[in-house]
This record gives sequence, structure tokens and C-alpha cells, in this order.
Amino acid sequence: MNKSKIKIAVFGFSANFLLFLLKLYIGIASNSLCVYCDSINNLADTFSCIIAIIGFYLMTRLDEKRGKRTQSLISFVIGAVLAATGAYFAYSGAERMMYPTLVSYSKIYAILLLISAAVKLAMGFIYRKAGKKSPSPVIKTLTLDSFADCFITLGVFLGFTLADKINFAIDGLMSIIIGIIVAICGIKTAISEAKFIIND
Repeated sequence: MNKSKIKIAVFGFSANFLLFLLKLYIGIASNSLCVYCDSINNLADTFSCIIAIIGFYLMTRLDEKRGKRTQSLISFVIGAVLAATGAYFAYSGAERMMYPTLVSYSKIYAILLLISAAVKLAMGFIYRKAGKKSPSPVIKTLTLDSFADCFITLGVFLGFTLADKINFAIDGLMSIIIGIIVAICGIKTAISEAKFIIND
């Protein structure tokens, strides 16, 4: 059972790392902070999957009760990572609002962002299907994060596109909004799993 969970976490690691590289390139090439922040979000998801892989491996050597606590601990760590990532986005966005810079818009980059949003949506459905076969709070967390990331990337796409049309630091504003959303999701996950760990 845990071997299938390891496989789904490896899949998540591979997909998120490729999305990180793609968005990092777009962010640097276009000088877009919100795209860059979204790439870091994918990097955080990549590390979350590494944590999940390690946790699922350890669970193969633990009894059921300790296994559940391990899963909750993994989800708590993932939530904490997301919360810290969101705070970084918001801080960086505030800096960009104060010191706006020109964003180089490209239709190709915009299309790639839409494709990456579609990939995240597909990942969410794949995680959800895996979670139904093998229920796990870790997979549930990865599922919700993937769906949230899909909408976040759509927001990044909107900010990236509007940056070419609006004479305003929309890039920084979108980074702040994305940061707040990511931080809230991370904090909620961390609090929920912390309660389970304490009360279990």
C-alpha cells in the first residue's frame, strides 16, 4: 500500500521540479516577480514530495498507529513549508510594489503558464484518484495544494498579462495576493495536523 503512495509522491516530485524549472526560466527571462514566486512555490512542492517519499518509506517500517502519526507529521511539515513560502511571496510582492520594475510580456510565456496551470489541475485529479484507492492525509494535502496551485498559476497568468497593459505594479500586487493565499492554506494544514498529533 505504501509503495503506491511512494510512487505517487515520486510522480509529484518529478512534475513539480519540471514546473519549477519552467517557471523559473520564465520569471527570470521576463523579470516577472509573480512568475518567479510561483516557481518557488513549485520548488516548495518538490521538497514537500521529498518529505512525503521519506515519510511513506518510514511508514513501511512502523505499525498502523505510528504510521498515522507519521503521516500527520509529514502533512504538518508540508503546511509549515507552504506558510513560510507564502510569507516570502507577500514580502517580495511588497518590495516590488515599492520599487516596481518593467515586466517583459511574451505570448509564448503566457501560453506556457496556462499549460502549467492545466498540469497542476491534472495532478490534483491524479492525487485525488490515488487518495481514494489509498486514503492518506499527506495525499489529501498534496491534492488540495495542486488544485490551489492551479488557480494560483491562473492568477499569475492574469498578473503577467495585465503587467503589459496596466501602468501599475500589478506584478507585486499579484505576488502579495498569491503569498497570502499560500500562507493561509499552509497555516490551516499545519494547525489541523498539529491538533491531530497532540490529541492522538
